[in-house]
Parts: sequence; C-alpha cells; structure tokens
Amino acid sequence: MKDRRGNPGLKGQLLDKSIEAYILSLETINRLSVKYRIETFAYLICNAWELLLKAKIIDDAKNRKAIFYPKKRGDPLRSLSLRDCLRKVIPDENDPTRRNLECVVELRDEAVHLIISQVPKSVLALFQSCVLNYHKRLVDWFGISLSGRISVGMMTIVYDFSPEQFDLTSPILRRQLGREVVEYLAGFQTGVTQEFERLNKSAEFSIDINYKLALVQKTGEADIVLTKGESGLTTNIIEVAKDPSRTHPYRQKEATEQVNNSLGGATRIPQYEMQCVVNVYGIKKRPEFYYKGTVKGSPAQYSPAFIAWLLKEYEKDNDFFKKARQKAKKKGG
Repeated sequence: MKDRRGNPGLKGQLLDKSIEAYILSLETINRLSVKYRIETFAYLICNAWELLLKAKIIDDAKNRKAIFYPKKRGDPLRSLSLRDCLRKVIPDENDPTRRNLECVVELRDEAVHLIISQVPKSVLALFQSCVLNYHKRLVDWFGISLSGRISVGMMTIVYDFSPEQFDLTSPILRRQLGREVVEYLAGFQTGVTQEFERLNKSAEFSIDINYKLALVQKTGEADIVLTKGESGLTTNIIEVAKDPSRTHPYRQKEATEQVNNSLGGATRIPQYEMQCVVNVYGIKKRPEFYYKGTVKGSPAQYSPAFIAWLLKEYEKDNDFFKKARQKAKKKGG
C-alpha cells in the first residue's frame, strides 16, 4: 500500500489524519513567515505521532478498544495519551526514536506557556530526526510511503538564522526571547546534548540539519534515502547543492541594514565599514558567510550566519567595525 487515500475503519481514519498533520507540520516549520512556527510544528508533529501510534496499537491488538483507558462508571471514555501510546508501542526506555519523541513532547508542553520563536541547533536536529523517524515508522508499520505527496527537500527543516551562532548567553538574544525562555532552552539544550552522547550519537535521536533530503525510488539519487525495500529503510548521507536564495539571502546593503536593525539604533554601521570587514577577514573565502554566482553580473550574497557572526564580534568589542576600517586602511597602504 503506497499513499493510499480513504483508508477504511478507525485505524484508517487515524492514519489519514496522522499523515495530514505530518504534512502540515512540515509546511509550517518551513514557512518562515509563520511567527509561531516552532510551537505550531511541535503541536502538529506530536499530533501526527499520537495518531500514528494509536493506529499501530489498533493494528497490533486487532481491537479498536485498545486505544482507550479502562472506563469507569460515570466517567467519559478517554483515549490513551501520546506518552502512554509511546510506552505501549516502544517499551524500550532507551530506544532513540522514543527518547527523541519524548523530548519533542516536553518542548511542546512548555510551548503552552512560553513563546519559543527560536531554538538552538541541537533542538532543530532533534526536530529533523523526529520528521525522519515518523516516515520510517509509517513505512515499516503500514507500508505507506509519502514520496508521491511530499516534494523533494520538504523534509529538510529550514531555518532563518545561523544555528551555529545561536548563543544563549548573548544579551541581544536574551532581549529577543526573554529571560524565562532563554533559561529553559539552556537547560533543555544541555539535556539533549547529554542524551545524544548517552545514546551513542544515534541519528534516530538527533541528526545534523545541514543535509538535504529526497524521497526517491533509487538510493543513488538521494542525500538521505527514505525508501521501502526488502531490508526496510536505509539511510545514506551525501553533500548536495544548496539554494543561495535561502542560505545567503542578503546583499551587502541588506546585510548592513540587518546589523543596524539588530543594534536597535544604538549605533549605525556604515556600508563602507562592512566592506572593510569583508576584505580584512577574508569573508569571500568563507562559503558559510559568502556566496557569488558564476553568472556574469551576479551579486555578492551573505548568509544569516554572517549577520550573527558580526553581531557577536560587535558584542565582544564595540570598536570591531572601526578597527576593521583601520586595518583595511593599513592593508591598502
């Protein structure tokens, strides 16, 4: 069965709703214009998993009543919680897939009263594994592949800031997110990192967000392969080209404006000083910061990682840009 619509019975209805929630979670996390996309993604991916697990419980028990708690007289009928479904289907407390989802569920619960607009790289890596794990279990448990419904790259989580430069000790970030959110994320990030090490760096718990994904029939054509075969789901990772309009969206003027906006009007960095930084620090040799197309007349483009690096350097030394101008003057002389 591949991407079959209109599955009959309660199990089929749960699967259909689960798949819709899953696809909607991907559309949300990758739509940068959605203000609360982190929290919304957490709600939707957890909902997708809960419905998938309940379908699995019914399939194993051959009884739709298996997803309900024992009913007491006078009390309404209640279905199993996500956590109880997870314990029932994956009883191993150290299973990386289970631990991954438990961490995402914790973040979802905190998002009820915290506005978590940004998360560190370790949490995005957690989300990425959660996305891949869902598809793997959907294939393994029900033989359903979503290659016909999900476009290439949709399963890659998109971010609009540099995860490498996400510094929870930064005063700028603390002002943006708020003290309570920063303190929670700091503790959560530490726990995720420790768990990653404890689970022998399992990709089912956390996977690097720098890779692109593809859903294809031939393993040689993909970066991370999600395909149903005789031996189940295999995963291979290779490097692929990136879309510079997403990875390096700023021209130099726009990059300068981004820096000045982040500084909140406390000071204004001239565009000339930005050019001095580019020349003095060899930014054009750093592909994570700089991109220029090979077509004649293509503009120079800069990444969010470059903006974050500039702000961090300015925090360490408020004369960073002035010193770059002085170094550029000496270098030119």
